[in-house]
Amino acid sequence: MPKHLETTKKAFAEVSDLQEGKGIIKYGKPLDPLDNYDWLKMCLEEQVDGTKYLVAEMEKRKFVVDKIRKLIDDRDGAILNEIHHWLDELEGKQ
Repeated sequence: MPKHLETTKKAFAEVSDLQEGKGIIKYGKPLDPLDNYDWLKMCLEEQVDGTKYLVAEMEKRKFVVDKIRKLIDDRDGAILNEIHHWLDELEGKQ
């Protein structure tokens, strides 16, 4: 099995378990398909939130990349630490 597929399946399982735990904490029980919820509406709401997160991350990455490009264009050796900071930000390092 390709490494990326293994990594994806592992990440999916981990997040799925975490989300199930959050749901049990929030609702006091596991998801029950027969509960009185409009599952399609709930899914749509989740998808809208997911799209907002994707767009926010796209904007953040564009800001970081633009910042790095400006720093590189300055060609000033004193800015290497700042370049490393922004690369770390792009990689999600805190």
